Amino acid sequence: MNFGTIARRAYSTRAAIPPAIGSTKAIGSPRDAARMAKVVNFYKGLPNGPAPAARSSGYQARHFDGKNASMTPVFQVIGGIFLIAYTIDYQFHLKHHKNVAHH
Repeated sequence: MNFGTIARRAYSTRAAIPPAIGSTKAIGSPRDAARMAKVVNFYKGLPNGPAPAARSSGYQARHFDGKNASMTPVFQVIGGIFLIAYTIDYQFHLKHHKNVAHH
């Protein structure tokens, strides 16, 4: 066996899932049996098969997903930065003219 195979087996999800032969009857003490029953019930409740595709909504669905993908958010960010910068510049310009004659 090479190191890649060992690493894959060590980090696979199968190591986290108890084997199908795990049963509460195979365990000696009632406390361990109750704990094993909780584990078995937990894994029985997990859904089988692939996860359903996540559906996005709102801003992300309008501008980033599927056929509606566009550059609009980029232009909105550029416009927002421009408006903020212009407002700051205008305010500083007004402060400059407050007590000083024009240029």
